[in-house]
Amino acid sequence: MLALLGGTGALGSGLALRLAAAGEAVLIGSRIAARARETARRIGATVPGAQVEGCQNVEAVERAERLVLAVPFDGLEELLAAAGPRLAGKLVIDAVVPLAFVHGVAAVAPVPGAGSVGELLDRRLTGARVVSAFKTLPAGMLGELARPLEGDVILCGEDATARAEVRALVARLPGLRAVDAGGIVNARALEALAALLINVNRRYRAETTVRIIGVP
Repeated sequence: MLALLGGTGALGSGLALRLAAAGEAVLIGSRIAARARETARRIGATVPGAQVEGCQNVEAVERAERLVLAVPFDGLEELLAAAGPRLAGKLVIDAVVPLAFVHGVAAVAPVPGAGSVGELLDRRLTGARVVSAFKTLPAGMLGELARPLEGDVILCGEDATARAEVRALVARLPGLRAVDAGGIVNARALEALAALLINVNRRYRAETTVRIIGVP
């Protein structure tokens, strides 16, 4: 089972929808269990036969060995305080982008004690296998099942086996390709790229993704 923490937000619910449609058993996590159950109900109505449930974030952590963190950056500390120790030994896929807006322009917000959210999680979640991924996918595209996906999903993490597991997960989503960028320090550039794409989207009223040319 794969848990989406923050799975009621646009990114989390979009990923949950796509993964459920791909045949993954999905557990929606939220601070409020009723919201998680409602999101699970909507996904189940959209994808008949989908294996999808909803519950509170901490319960989702206890039930799943693979988790996607899709909570807003300002809610990350609360989640880590409540569930951080329970994440030891689990695959933690970090999809959090630390955003700040200055005069309407998206920028990467400072991450206390680390150069990126990915590095913070890698440092704080002792024993967890952290991989940053899915940070440059537009939530709107994910949330419309009829729209084909396209783009590369850049992966960063210290554990090569964990990166391979996330690469296999990405391969289940038609139109997406995983690109292994290596160590977690690259999450700094990945999060900056996510902010850049938001600014491009606003300028052109578009939903952009990235494709890395020259990688076989």
